[in-house]
Amino acid sequence: MAQTKNVAELCVLLVSEIYGQLPSRIISALFIKGRSTATQLAVHTALNQRQVRHGLAVLVQQNAVFHLSDPDSSVAHYDVNPDAVYNLVRSGKILETVRENYGDIAKGLVQDVLVLGHIKISDLVEAYKDKARDGENEPVNGIVKDEREEDDDDGLNGNSNHANGVNGSSVNGFAAEEDEKDQIAQAYFHLARLLAAGVLEPVSSMMFQSPTDLKTAIEHEVLRNDFPTGIRGIKQKRELEAAVAKKADEFQQSRTSLKRRLEAEFDHEASVKRRRLLNGSGTSNGTSGAGAVDLLMEHLDVAIRVNYEKCLVELRNSKLAQYAEDLIGETTAQVYATLLTALSKKINRCQVDPMTNTEDDADAFTGPSVNTLEIFEHLSPSIDVSTGIGIPAAGMVDQHCAEKIRRFPPKPKAPVLQSSLEAGDEIMGSDDEDYDRSDEVGFGANVFYGDFAESKPDMNGVNGGGAHSDDAASARAQRMRQMRQHLLLLAESKEGFVRHCGGNDRGEWTVDFEHIMSRLRLMELDILIEESFGRKGLRLVRVLREKGKLDDKMLPNIALMRKPDVHVKMAEMEMAGFLDVQEVPRDNQRLASRTIFFWFFDEERTIKRTLDNTYKSMVRCLQRLEVERKKKRNVLAVAERKDVQGMEEEKLRGDVYNEYRQFLEIEKKLLGQVSKLDDLVAVFRDY
Repeated sequence: MAQTKNVAELCVLLVSEIYGQLPSRIISALFIKGRSTATQLAVHTALNQRQVRHGLAVLVQQNAVFHLSDPDSSVAHYDVNPDAVYNLVRSGKILETVRENYGDIAKGLVQDVLVLGHIKISDLVEAYKDKARDGENEPVNGIVKDEREEDDDDGLNGNSNHANGVNGSSVNGFAAEEDEKDQIAQAYFHLARLLAAGVLEPVSSMMFQSPTDLKTAIEHEVLRNDFPTGIRGIKQKRELEAAVAKKADEFQQSRTSLKRRLEAEFDHEASVKRRRLLNGSGTSNGTSGAGAVDLLMEHLDVAIRVNYEKCLVELRNSKLAQYAEDLIGETTAQVYATLLTALSKKINRCQVDPMTNTEDDADAFTGPSVNTLEIFEHLSPSIDVSTGIGIPAAGMVDQHCAEKIRRFPPKPKAPVLQSSLEAGDEIMGSDDEDYDRSDEVGFGANVFYGDFAESKPDMNGVNGGGAHSDDAASARAQRMRQMRQHLLLLAESKEGFVRHCGGNDRGEWTVDFEHIMSRLRLMELDILIEESFGRKGLRLVRVLREKGKLDDKMLPNIALMRKPDVHVKMAEMEMAGFLDVQEVPRDNQRLASRTIFFWFFDEERTIKRTLDNTYKSMVRCLQRLEVERKKKRNVLAVAERKDVQGMEEEKLRGDVYNEYRQFLEIEKKLLGQVSKLDDLVAVFRDY
């Protein structure tokens, strides 16, 4: 994250908004002075040592600052972590995404971790138990019961407090204790799920070092162990880079060891449950996730924090699903969201880690993939895949084109993939000879009926009635066929939402995130340009984007616009930073009449400037919010009293309550605008 003036102001305002003035003064000093010790910070901020230590404790707890101790003098040096500070803006989005994907209990746990920065698992469960005992976590009673009823089909846990016919009372007074134990078990279960998904991650001491310090430490260790005589030449330099990348990758693997073990436990239990269902057993023994919970109980002293990189992956999935819904349709977008959910299990972060990325890896990387069966397992039964797609005549479907397999991602310079193919053509090294079409019947990709013939339940003879089993297998195969049509529709779209990359297990699919996010960035830029300069401005930008540098005399003819209109519009866009001009004199006199003016559109520079303007807009929103708070400080002082909170309408006088409601409306609009601006930042910078 580039540390510009607007970024520094935004980070200071965010820290002041959430943690108060003391930590914000320390953050401001770190932005201005750079890496400093506690003694230097006391001088820069005009605070005493005790205040500086208290402020640094809050910032270190939230990982808002990096720190590194000098091994010789044992003096700690502190540096700001702008990415962690900026992530405070996304706390609400992260909590909403966790609630949608993992439930209300998981949201409450993640919220506690966000507030505390990092915390031991045992302390987090203890805090959750206190909240549940005090009745602050109201959704527990409803949500836990529903999840328990889904997991336990025999209903033993659903009505345990009605034993022996007593109306809601417990026998020997053990119902409340059993309910509390069940809530704690649910907390451990959701913690295991969040750790297995990567939303939460264990904390290690190296996470508090800046990437530069971490890389330097790894380089020194590698040089000391593998290159004691130093490095000479380009070959040894490359060997050093490879060794550093390998060492950094080992560090990343050690960070995710608990995640992998928990994920393996959940996958094992899911496979066992699936095998029992296929064998005709409708129930499973034990509580779901028991093995993962037992494994988690062995690591209660591990400190955990929110993994913002993984949360960004979840937020990107939601953005791409919304993008597909706007361009294609709701049902296809739901199938796309399911594919992204299955694919995100193999993706830990949006951007490639520069420490572990090498040139060889970048050339050979084609991205993780999932097959049709995996997507079908994640598909929600509530999604009606039979809708949202047309049914063309059989003669209108080109099977060879629809089933085209593209094993490699599109080239960056290619604007769009070819929309039509002739028989026998190949695209970008694609290869479709390995695709298994034994299940396809007739013309087109719409018919493959025997998908689950090998896993029909009646083969084991436990379901009774071969006709019923055939109907169930037929309905399952029909649903998979319909889901696959939505995947093919996504693969054939000009945006390239999905790439059909293999033929194993009814097809393999992947998403070229770099390609699709570049298209999404251009779309956001086009929307911004059109809103600011109209359709004519957007037309000129698209012409320059397609043609490159153009003389101002050629633009009117190509854009089909009047010359004065072109000059006025180009000057406006140059002043705003969306276009640039290059002057090329024809002779040494450098007269305007003897100079060629080449106009061009620099996408990278435009995105950087747009990002900086977005930061400035967010700063203005937060500053305006602070001004509104000062205007209503008397009203807010009354509303923040403990005997008034939650009962403002009954406790406050009519005019005071109206002023309080007006402030809440203003606050909602300003914070909503900040959230919308953060969506732009995520598209242009993080996704």
